[in-house]
Amino acid sequence: MEFDIIKLKEIDSTNKYCYKLGKKGKRNLIVVSDIQTGGVGRLERKWYSNFGGLYFSMLLDLEEFKKRCSNNNIGKLNFLGSLSVVETLKCYLKNGNNTYNDIDNNINDNNKVNSAKYNNNNNLGIKFPNDVIVRINNNDKKLSGILSEVNMNYGFLVLGVGVNINNSIPNEIKDIAISLKELGGKEFDRFNILDKYICNFENNYFLDDDKILKKYKRYSLTIGKYVKIITPNKEIKGKVLNIDYNGIYLENHNEIEHISVGDCIHLR
Repeated sequence: MEFDIIKLKEIDSTNKYCYKLGKKGKRNLIVVSDIQTGGVGRLERKWYSNFGGLYFSMLLDLEEFKKRCSNNNIGKLNFLGSLSVVETLKCYLKNGNNTYNDIDNNINDNNKVNSAKYNNNNNLGIKFPNDVIVRINNNDKKLSGILSEVNMNYGFLVLGVGVNINNSIPNEIKDIAISLKELGGKEFDRFNILDKYICNFENNYFLDDDKILKKYKRYSLTIGKYVKIITPNKEIKGKVLNIDYNGIYLENHNEIEHISVGDCIHLR
């Protein structure tokens, strides 16, 4: 697949811009902007988008994407996006190429990971559902966030990606966010990173659902973690045993519950 790339100096939101283009029939586009004045992430949270970061959105054809999904599972896009981001960023960090055990071989019939066998040594990974974080001294700091949208009537998908590259992190979020520059000790070429991401995205795009999920779980920093899930109706705490396209398996008071929606907060 090939993408046309639109480069902008400033825009309110690359997702909104793609959404407008999608209604006009455009597809297979990437819109990237130096600055976003109204960038948002999941749950309508503000995404600080000052100069130096990488902010872009991908405009995809819905029917073409469905052909790549089992049971028309378009939620796979979030997994595909975050997987491609973490694979890209690990190429730029020396500690990004550690080893993993194959988590799928350590899951029993109750969707529970054998924690004695499971060992994820990579401190750069994915916090469910699609944040890319780095774990430093048991603190999670966000490098990248993703926001996906779908328009069923016009038949398109938008995948928005924000990555902290060379941008300064505002004081109010320094405890929970970090930039690639801070981690690597130097500035990085944003468009080189974008090119690498596109390459990874295209390679992953043509994988079947099981392979994408398997790769995603290799980079998961949520599996095996104690978390708090905030849903519209309740809050629940427990240990994450497994992840699939429909949510997470959470062990709470010796019972296993499958939770499909909610905000996931890692607990120490």
